[in-house]
Order: sequence, then structure tokens, then C-alpha cells
Amino acid sequence: MLAEIETALIAHLKNSALGAKLRDVAGLPDLSGDSLLKRFTTDAPAIYVAPASFPVESRCAKLRFGLACVARNRRSPTAARLGSGAGDPVGLYEMLESAAALFEDAQVSKSMWKVLGIDFLNDDLFYRAGVAVGAVQIESRVKMFSTT
Repeated sequence: MLAEIETALIAHLKNSALGAKLRDVAGLPDLSGDSLLKRFTTDAPAIYVAPASFPVESRCAKLRFGLACVARNRRSPTAARLGSGAGDPVGLYEMLESAAALFEDAQVSKSMWKVLGIDFLNDDLFYRAGVAVGAVQIESRVKMFSTT
């Protein structure tokens, strides 16, 4: 079930107007610092879908996923956040706003999703590489276990 849901969330992003502006939409890649930074700088603009911890009660789960939005602009981290139009890659703020709108009250994989919040990853390593990263936190309540 979890694999199907992650795949459906990725497809929902890929098939959207936002997805057409991105270089990559996938599950979260390797989490080690150097390889993650290399992937972020190479593949931005991108969104990576990552599962988060979630509670289970009475056979139902409040599934939570993060949509890690990654923007890069060679001019500056500010340009990566704001975007600058004129054919430049999509900025972080536009990605965050569009992804949040895409999942608020959206039905994906037979479940209704809502946005819980938006987080920013303010890391000096990303800043020096000209990468801006933020995450849209989404949640859905799903039946976790069957009785059969």
C-alpha cells in the first residue's frame, strides 16, 4: 500500500502543470550529504517525495509525506528562491505554492490529501551551492490493515 501511494503522489506531481516545469520528480534519493547535494545541484528544479513518520490507530493511519522542493539558480540563492522569470527555472517559492495548491483537498490514490505546512531547509551547504530547499508537508487518513 505505501509503495502504491508514493508512486501515485509522484505521478500526481509529474502530470501537473508544475511537473512540466521540473527536471526531476521522484522518491527521495540517497540521504548522505555529498551525494544528496550533488543530485540537488544537478537535477534542480526538482521535487522529491519522502515518507514521514505517521501514527496508526484503530487500523487507520494518518499518512504523512514531505514534498522536498529543490531550486537552483547560478546567480544567487535569492534568485533560486524567488525565481526570475524570463525562461529561468522555476523558483522555490513558486514550487512550494504550486505543490501546496496541488495537494490541498486533492484526491490521490483513493485518498483525500491536505497540506499541514511548509518547512524551509536553511543549510549553509545548500546556500553555498546556490540551492534553495523547502518541503510541503501533506497528510491523508487511510485504512492501514485489512481484516482478511
